[in-house]
Amino acid sequence: MAVFHADALVIRSREYGESDRLLTLFSREKGKLQSIAKGVRKPKSRQRAGSQLFSYSEFLLHHGRNLNTINQASSKESFPHLWNDLDRTLAATAIAELLDIATIVEQSNLELFTLTLASFFLLEHTEPTLVQSAYTLRLLNILGYRPKMGQCPLCGSLIKGDRIYFSPEAGGTVCGQCRSSERGRWLSAGSIAFIRQLTDVDLSKLDRLRWNSRMQTEIIEGLQLYCEGTFDRSLRSWSMGSKLIGEGAGLQTVQRKAGHDDERSVVDGAGEN
Repeated sequence: MAVFHADALVIRSREYGESDRLLTLFSREKGKLQSIAKGVRKPKSRQRAGSQLFSYSEFLLHHGRNLNTINQASSKESFPHLWNDLDRTLAATAIAELLDIATIVEQSNLELFTLTLASFFLLEHTEPTLVQSAYTLRLLNILGYRPKMGQCPLCGSLIKGDRIYFSPEAGGTVCGQCRSSERGRWLSAGSIAFIRQLTDVDLSKLDRLRWNSRMQTEIIEGLQLYCEGTFDRSLRSWSMGSKLIGEGAGLQTVQRKAGHDDERSVVDGAGEN
């Protein structure tokens, strides 16, 4: 079919030429789609609102050999809260980048689409890195990469102690006998227990969970290491967020008064290698 409709989230946006944008969409019907929005950077473009980064829109696309061309873009939800606060901008960017590197073009996944859409809504009222971590664990579970926690995936032994080794190459927590040959990161027992909670908690009750700054740093850095090892791609936006968390930058108080046209400052190039 040359022309088709798609309900989709804009998960990546790059400038192209003088007035166009290359968009990566994640659609309900067809999964990830690479598309071009011609003339969308012009002030009077009718597609402008529906093609903004993080928007949830209805698209009319023309199927091309390498790229789809966006003929119409009608916004359903623009998620302004993802642009008014730096914490939420970074978390949404991290979610979008992970979704991009973890999926291939035109492979539908309704469960993953629904999870991403729900997480963008959840970011309005829930602590952003908590949403980012819960999203990551659910994405890994949906795609069949859920890390094994508390049991060594190499030998099957139960793992105990205050500090536990977490390895992406092994696929989870590794015992002392198997650790010598695996790359990874040390996590506290409290962080491991919290990861289990994040994996199983209903998203509607996510805001009831509490973690301290040490656990937050350990879990975010551990999940970044695991995802980069699993998908063999770097997560550039994650590194940015981890650095700010580690420096204690007080992201919750930083307000980012950026219009939707200021997408380049955080997200342009995220996920590129």
